[in-house]
Amino acid sequence: MRLRARFTFLFAALAALAGIFLVAVSDATLRRAVHDRVAERFRRELEHLTSDLARVPLDAESLDAFLRRSAAELECRITDIGPDGRVRHDTDLLPADVPAMENHARRPEVVEALANGIGSSQRTSPTEQKPMLYVARRLPDGGVLRLAIAQARLQQVELGYLWTMRAATFAVCLLLFLIGASASRRFSEPVAELTRAASAVAAGDFARDLPTAGGEEVQLLGAAMQRMKGALNQAVQRAESERRLTAMVFERLPDGLVVVDAKLRVLEANGRFAEMTGIPAPAGRGIYEVLRERPLHDCFEATVHTGEHTEKTVRLPDDRVWQIAVAPLPDAHRAAAVGVLRDVTRIERTEAMRRTFVADVSHELRTPIASIAAAAETLADSEPDRAESAELLGLIRRQSDRMRELIDDLMDLAQIESGAVPLVREAIPLRELLAEVAEDLEPAARECGVSVRVQGDDAITAMGDRRRVGQLARNLLDNAIKFSPRGAPVVVRVFRQSGRTGFSVEDLGPGIPKSERDKIFQRFYQVDRSRSKMRPGSGLGLAIVKHIAQLHGAVVDVEGEAGEGSTFRVSFPAAA
Repeated sequence: MRLRARFTFLFAALAALAGIFLVAVSDATLRRAVHDRVAERFRRELEHLTSDLARVPLDAESLDAFLRRSAAELECRITDIGPDGRVRHDTDLLPADVPAMENHARRPEVVEALANGIGSSQRTSPTEQKPMLYVARRLPDGGVLRLAIAQARLQQVELGYLWTMRAATFAVCLLLFLIGASASRRFSEPVAELTRAASAVAAGDFARDLPTAGGEEVQLLGAAMQRMKGALNQAVQRAESERRLTAMVFERLPDGLVVVDAKLRVLEANGRFAEMTGIPAPAGRGIYEVLRERPLHDCFEATVHTGEHTEKTVRLPDDRVWQIAVAPLPDAHRAAAVGVLRDVTRIERTEAMRRTFVADVSHELRTPIASIAAAAETLADSEPDRAESAELLGLIRRQSDRMRELIDDLMDLAQIESGAVPLVREAIPLRELLAEVAEDLEPAARECGVSVRVQGDDAITAMGDRRRVGQLARNLLDNAIKFSPRGAPVVVRVFRQSGRTGFSVEDLGPGIPKSERDKIFQRFYQVDRSRSKMRPGSGLGLAIVKHIAQLHGAVVDVEGEAGEGSTFRVSFPAAA
């Protein structure tokens, strides 16, 4: 609400309240004055009537006529009450009805008149059932003469005076309101103009001058605000220059940078920080809202509370790794601490892959090297017989083959992962290709006591490199044969589904738990390492399967429960 409207409303409210108060007071005063005046008049009339009755004794009939005539002249009701309280005459009733009236000895005005000589009261008449004003006077014979007038008659008399007083009160209050509204307009207009100019300056319009019209106080205020505008303009320019410099430095940093205050609210943050946290506008939010992982905001909390530098490497649930460093800022500034976040996920993953690769390769080579070394040492240090020599030489040959297979798979996997493998795409009859792979692995299946069945439509094809798709199928089928119990079948099915073609390899082996399915395509990963020696292999087959499938845009899914066998499904995209 504007200042002028407020003042106008205030004066209107004051005028209304004053009018209500004055009307209430004047009405009460006027009614009291009318009642007092009527009561005083009745006292005088009673005094005259008493004197008249004392000078001229009348009989009952003449007295009744005299009282009725006097009541008509005075426009009131006159009641003559005996010393015993019985009504002797009443001008509002017929003479025959008067004896039936109840005793008036207990009426308040009668009691007061008998005690003090004069009495009055305002009450509802039991006889006429309406509010009345009573004034009574004690007579020389011990009786009471009472005058009464209806309150409605008094209100008719009051009404003319009341409306005159109310009209005068309303006129005075209206005049006061108009004077106040005019004064508020003269005072508020310069202030409103000054306010509009100040708002424009606050919005950045520093070219606008502040008005100086109005009273002395308004002129002084305008001059002070004009000086303040100049100082504010200079401060804004300095702040804007510093802000641009800070923003430029912030945005050019390759790491996330954030500044927080003592209450851990974000004051400033660069684009990299917003990108890392996924919140486009983190400024103004609590650090707990922006960095939802507790180890991250704990660093800020520790630095703000202790004033010491904090550094930590935090591993987030989504396998991201961040390095965070938080440094305290001087107490004189609004900011309390500055934090730098660096995403080292790629570095950590590369390092972890390097360590894992070295450890896995070392583990896989240790056994064959140890076996070859032991066999060679036995051959060199002793003189084994022919059968033992043949057994040792066979061991050396098998372990050498295993080492060569491992090295070939490693080189093949490295070549596939590099993307340097040329693919000769063609329409591959899947059932024909899978039958060839099954025939190549027939000796291994026979040795394990496993039968391989290939099922499906001969017309189903997939686009891809025949050699690489065959390599993929060979690795899956070789695993199925190795892990199937003796006498169990391995079923290879060719399918077409939802526009895609592919094949599945089903076995009745130990199965793969759901918790392990995301890991089996990693290099050297074994679901049950205790059985790896019973089922020799390089441990790279499924990793090669995954990368060959990716090269072809295919998807590899694993189904089945632990102890119930496994089903590997390879689905190729529909041919364009």
